[in-house]
Amino acid sequence: MKRDLLIVLVLGLFACVALYFLVDIYASLIAAVLVIALAMSLFIMQDSVMKPNIFVFIEENAKGIRVRNRGNAKALSVRVSLEPQDLHFDLPVLGEDEASTFPVPPVTDKVKVNVSYRNEEGEAFSKTFFLRPGDIEDEDLLKPLFPLFGWK
Repeated sequence: MKRDLLIVLVLGLFACVALYFLVDIYASLIAAVLVIALAMSLFIMQDSVMKPNIFVFIEENAKGIRVRNRGNAKALSVRVSLEPQDLHFDLPVLGEDEASTFPVPPVTDKVKVNVSYRNEEGEAFSKTFFLRPGDIEDEDLLKPLFPLFGWK
């Protein structure tokens, strides 16, 4: 993907220089804005490729834990650990937009959930969630659908 970004920048620079000499400065500036917008979109795509993004929520009846992958890649070797109850669950694969539910004893207090997983390229990730009964599933509606620029 970095090669694509470099090719876009070099070809865009040549196009801007050619437009400056052949047409006028305004056409060259318009082309420069378009090249910058295209380069930024390629940069964003490069940052978000092959990233699983796992979230954990308590079921409505507080008798289960739901694990959901909101990323754009499969999560492999998913390990979910609940701290106070000393429970551990393993999932070999959790696909894109896939969810899985684990039964747990009724949760009445705050629970700490640690999740560790890998993507298909072998990169390891881990997250910690603090959950309470009654928490809504989508806690932040302004969150991007996939992580951009290291957003967490």
